[in-house]
Order: sequence, then C-alpha cells, then structure tokens
Amino acid sequence: MVISDSFIWLHIPKTAGDATLLMFEELRHPWQLVDRHTDPRKHGTLADAHARVPGSTGFAVIANLRRLPDVALSYFHHMQRHGPGERFASGRCYGELQFSDYIRWVIDHPETQSYDWILNHHLGDRDADHWLRVSSLADSFIDVVGRYLAIPAEARDRIRMISANVGPYANKSLNAWYAPHEMEALYANCPRWAETERRIYGDLPTSGGACR
Repeated sequence: MVISDSFIWLHIPKTAGDATLLMFEELRHPWQLVDRHTDPRKHGTLADAHARVPGSTGFAVIANLRRLPDVALSYFHHMQRHGPGERFASGRCYGELQFSDYIRWVIDHPETQSYDWILNHHLGDRDADHWLRVSSLADSFIDVVGRYLAIPAEARDRIRMISANVGPYANKSLNAWYAPHEMEALYANCPRWAETERRIYGDLPTSGGACR
C-alpha cells in the first residue's frame, strides 16, 4: 500500500504489486505511508488505508488489474511453491494438485471460489478511480501516477526498466493451461472482475483479445 497526499494505491495480491512498489520508490516522494514488500500490511484494504491515514477518505484510489486467468494461474503456482502442504478447498494439498485439478474445482464451485471476492475485499462497493494495466505496467503507471505527481524523464526511464516477476509457468501461453470453455466459465463466475477487465482492457481473452 502507498498513500500520498492525494491518492491511495492498493496492493492487490498477484497483480505485479512488488514491481509497482519499485516504481513508486523511483519517485523519491515523501509519502504519507508506504508498505515495503516484506510488510504483511502491504495487502491492506481500502478501509485499512482510511484507518491508517486519517483524512484520506477523499483520496483517489489506484489499483492494478491483471487478466483474471493470469491471476488464477499465478496464485496456484504461488501456493505450490510456498504452501505445498496447505489444503485446498477440495481437501487435497496444493503440492498434490495439477493446475487442471485446481481450476476445475474453482469453476465448479462458484459459490465459494469466485475471484470477485478479491475486489470485494479490497475495495468494498467502490470501484478504483484508476486501474494500472499489468500487461503494460510501466506505461500505465507513468500515465496514471503522472496525473498526480511529476515524474522526471530520468525516473521514467528507470521505471520502464522494471518488469513484473513471473515464474517459469508463464513461458507457456494461457491457452496451454486453459481450455476455452474454462476461461469462459472463470469469467462467468466473476462478473465484477469481467466487467472491470472489459472496461479497462477493452476485451476478454475469450473474445479474441490477447492472452497476455
């Protein structure tokens, strides 16, 4: 989470937040609040931000938006690396699962596995004022944050050199991980995310849009 005197940036998990934090650090700005990447509070909600910085309720809200199939894939591999013994809702440990097992259960149990809970949890009923597109993160960051803070040319160059950290699973396209009907079902189960993605990206991967 980063808070200036005019905006709040929320670090939504699995949306290139650590790379975005590095971009904020390039600005050398006197932030009201900044959570380092090791701080467990970095994934705080909008309500948390308002509680931690009194008077911030009128600030603009910025968050990152990543393609939903990428988020699900990233979360699964994160759990396989960092929590292989933790049990998924199906009762099996993450270390025992293939991604196909995971996504099939997610799709078949929308009442408990909708990724819309992430947006609901972090934002509540409110939408972000600005979304940073993870697919073009540096340019999106410069465009949006530059409306609030001056970004010198040299800082822009450094920001453009920062890239999101992705695992080796990302070497394959989304189509190698998902059947077309699985991506369609995932979006159908997450109407808030789907609507936001259509508005910000202009399409969904299931409608002929680019997968990454």
